[in-house]
Amino acid sequence: MPGKTMKALLAGGAVGGAAAGGTAAVMAHNLVLPRTFSLEEEKAWLNKHDLWGDYDQIPHTDYTVAGKEGYVLHCEYAMTNPGSRKIVILTHGYTSNRYGSLKYLGVYRALGFNCVLYDCRGHGENTPSPCSVGNLEAEDLLHVIEDTYLRYGEDIELGLHGESMGSAASLSVLKFRPRVQFVVADCGFASLYDLMGRLYRENHVGFLLDPVNLMMGKMYHFTLKQTCPREALRGNQVPLCLIHGAADTFIRPENSDELAQATSGYQEVHKVEGAEHARSRYVLGEEAYTEIVGAFLGNLK
Repeated sequence: MPGKTMKALLAGGAVGGAAAGGTAAVMAHNLVLPRTFSLEEEKAWLNKHDLWGDYDQIPHTDYTVAGKEGYVLHCEYAMTNPGSRKIVILTHGYTSNRYGSLKYLGVYRALGFNCVLYDCRGHGENTPSPCSVGNLEAEDLLHVIEDTYLRYGEDIELGLHGESMGSAASLSVLKFRPRVQFVVADCGFASLYDLMGRLYRENHVGFLLDPVNLMMGKMYHFTLKQTCPREALRGNQVPLCLIHGAADTFIRPENSDELAQATSGYQEVHKVEGAEHARSRYVLGEEAYTEIVGAFLGNLK
């Protein structure tokens, strides 16, 4: 839900110096355990914006996957191309859920893929759990990748697509060198620490960046600095298609340039004029977005 997703990261920023420690703890808590949207809320938003499509008529199977340390992830397999050996795993953004990925379903259906959708930790139907905005989620995604091969066969062609936090997870998982053929990353950030530093400074609470980072480590045993797709891409050879709204003032499009520079493999960067955060698919429309992804995949042959 653009406009209501990662803005939750800034909650609790107004503070005096004497209360900085307590406020940093509150801000860390709000970032790691945000208010998330239900499947019903996400479906209503998609219907309102004509993005739900005909999903109710598409055969799909519900199942669960054990993620990092056995954490249970709720998944759906959408049979958009029954019999196809091509599958893409769709990873949603912060505070959303697996339904948030449905806006991309028609894109991959047109390209001959079936789709795996799943709820990231602490989101959707999953048990409440601290969210690292991409790092722990990458380890969960690794389990979803492994499960997809076990469930659908070793001979499948497998790709990843992520939006915002989902982009961070889809890029960060590459540090584990999973067997995937491509990644499409929409409006991703290069470093969570750098992103939050910029947002805090713009909101006049830049002095809280390191206290929040410290509190995250103490309270949840991970930090802002550990979610860093840019570092995860060092030495990566998996082809990347980086799509970013040129009008994204939340995660600025320069982040995709940084990610392109960090990888060692083939990469493309596509900036969508007039698109704000997580709005490229909406602004372009399904056909034009499909053309970008289809041309990228064609360049890999």
